[in-house]
Amino acid sequence: MKLKNLLLLSGLVGWATTAQAQVVVYLTGSTAFRAQTYAGITNLYGANLTSVTPANATGGTGKLTFTGTMPTLYGAQTVTIKASYSGSVEGVVNLLNAPNPPGVVQPTYLNVDGTPDNNSVADIALCDVFQDTTDYNTTIYPALDDTTVGVVCFQWTRSVVTTNSVKNISHQQAQQLFASGTVPVSFLSGNPADTQLIYLAGRYKLSGTRLVYQADSGFGANGDALLYKLSSTNTPVQDTVGFTGGGAVATLLNTVAATAPFLGTVGTSDSATINGGANALTFAGAPFTLENVRNGIYSLWSYEHAFVRPGLSATKVKLLRGSTKPTDPIHSNGLAKAIDDVLGTSTLNVQLSTMKVSRNSDGGVISP
Repeated sequence: MKLKNLLLLSGLVGWATTAQAQVVVYLTGSTAFRAQTYAGITNLYGANLTSVTPANATGGTGKLTFTGTMPTLYGAQTVTIKASYSGSVEGVVNLLNAPNPPGVVQPTYLNVDGTPDNNSVADIALCDVFQDTTDYNTTIYPALDDTTVGVVCFQWTRSVVTTNSVKNISHQQAQQLFASGTVPVSFLSGNPADTQLIYLAGRYKLSGTRLVYQADSGFGANGDALLYKLSSTNTPVQDTVGFTGGGAVATLLNTVAATAPFLGTVGTSDSATINGGANALTFAGAPFTLENVRNGIYSLWSYEHAFVRPGLSATKVKLLRGSTKPTDPIHSNGLAKAIDDVLGTSTLNVQLSTMKVSRNSDGGVISP
């Protein structure tokens, strides 16, 4: 009997040790860096990635779960990462446990077997903007611990029915377009014969993309821009909300049946899908190139931030910042470094470690 009790006790201790060995990290926030984060996570697992749920998940999947081991970070411990991308500002709201903006629901996650995990508290949130750019800034809420993991880039892009004489937009023209929602095409083309109106399509107020565009133009990150969308008959109608995803803006800009031209505020990856990438404008006279961003010539970019929940355990923080603990996490062996490595081959966003300029706020002064 005593032997059986010892065996039972040993089994319970073993079960408890196994349970404690599980590392589960909840990830939310920006949709803009889903592909880079997906690649970075899979690279951290390497050959030790056991499963991805759903099985057909890609870098564009909005809700997915990884499981396996990461020997360089956690030894033989099973590591499960549950991602549910909701948007930049929503990620900040989640980490701060702030009141949800109207119409916003906190993210939920997937278990490895595909069943719902109704946890709604994230550990790490990706965000396209500084916390102080959002309405959940540090004058009201605690400052979130911030690790920058990359540079995300954007391009003003014209619709497929817009004359190709619209080639550039300046900061001042962008301010006017945000304020009025529509301007004569001639205002942008310089040709008095272009009397047709062109309309602005864009993202909703919790989108990091929207905040970056408005901040960089000087309109004000949280200003009330006037937006338009297409009606069921493909005519422009006022959009009082804005699109929740950049793909929806790209779809509008690709609509050949549209009865009026549009400009859209999209990331470089969405811009590349519009007329094969041929419809991107220069901004303040500068074209988007990686070198122009690196050197401060092209300003329509922001840092990709990884914020962590206040009080997050060192075990979970290690996933992001690694175990070698240099001053800058992108030189360690965690997710920050993995994302930086992925960006080394990107043609649409910039590897943080290659930047030759910096800025301290969204739309702020660019310094060498």
